[in-house]
Amino acid sequence: MDRGHFFALLGFLAVALMLYLVYAIVAPFLAPLGWAAVIGVLTFPLYRKLRAGVGGRELLAAGIMTPAVVITLVVPVVGLTFFIIQEATLAYQFLERVAADGGEAVLAKIRAHHLIHPWITRIEAYTGPLSLEIDTTFLPEVKEVAAKILGYSKEAVKNAFLFILKIILMVIALFFIYLDGERVQRRVLAIIPLTEQHKIELSDTVRRVLTAVMFGVFLTCLVQGALGGIGLLVAGIPSPVLFGAIMAVCALIPVVGTALIWLPAAIYLLLNGQIVQGVGLMIWGFAVVSSIDNVIRPFFISGKAKLPVLVIAIGGLGGLASFGLLGAVIGPLVLALFLALFDMYQEEMAGRDDDAGPRPGEG
Repeated sequence: MDRGHFFALLGFLAVALMLYLVYAIVAPFLAPLGWAAVIGVLTFPLYRKLRAGVGGRELLAAGIMTPAVVITLVVPVVGLTFFIIQEATLAYQFLERVAADGGEAVLAKIRAHHLIHPWITRIEAYTGPLSLEIDTTFLPEVKEVAAKILGYSKEAVKNAFLFILKIILMVIALFFIYLDGERVQRRVLAIIPLTEQHKIELSDTVRRVLTAVMFGVFLTCLVQGALGGIGLLVAGIPSPVLFGAIMAVCALIPVVGTALIWLPAAIYLLLNGQIVQGVGLMIWGFAVVSSIDNVIRPFFISGKAKLPVLVIAIGGLGGLASFGLLGAVIGPLVLALFLALFDMYQEEMAGRDDDAGPRPGEG
């Protein structure tokens, strides 16, 4: 190996090491930085208009735009989060009691219910010859589940400070995206080995897909909230419109989502002896409200993003599984950029074939 190759390899390793160290430092804050980038890209046209309205003063425009976006978007989400934390605190106290006695008090209350007790008596009549006791069979499982949920609740309380820190970091990053975003974009595009037309197409793809994803998420949340409100109305839960609206916001939360509202409502109905309404609401929640987003969201996004439904579905679900809530936005964007680069490469190769002309012996 000559000196030139050795130093080139050494430089490559140094760059790779620096990139890894940068990633290791930034990794804990990728989610808030990613959300700041998403919000910044979506609202940047409004920032441009505001900047023009204040005579091109970038610092003033960024100083006005950032708190406006925080008040409009971030404050409602933070308020909902603290509402959920407040409710989770009550659930935490309940789970502590359940974990303390292994769930005996809860099971005893359920067993004593005038509609459930006859069925338990019948079941014990059949399971008696098999020496199966409902208490001894289910109590250890209830205690184990309660202990696990209690552990998750403790972790959530511990991470509350980190959540506030990430929100502050996101707001600061959003301010600098407004202030320096265009300059950073020009510097990044300058090092990409593509034509100016292809760079413009990539920028348009990012804006189009991000807008389509957020549009699809918003519509999907509205549909889930409406369906959840209908289920609550039919089940006889008071204020179904209010709870439906809260359900629409909760639909943004990964995994649990709308179940934060309809599941406690169904349990409430069951404990009050409204078995048909409770079971019906539970089936409606699982089968329709919590599941329909995986079906309708790709269709909402696909048309506006001008991408196949399958690409949107795989990108959204794969991104959600890999990176959480932010991945549901980034996943379709990554696949869209990949397809755009693939099309550019295909066009480039087709152009080279045309420039090469006919081969000897052809034509």
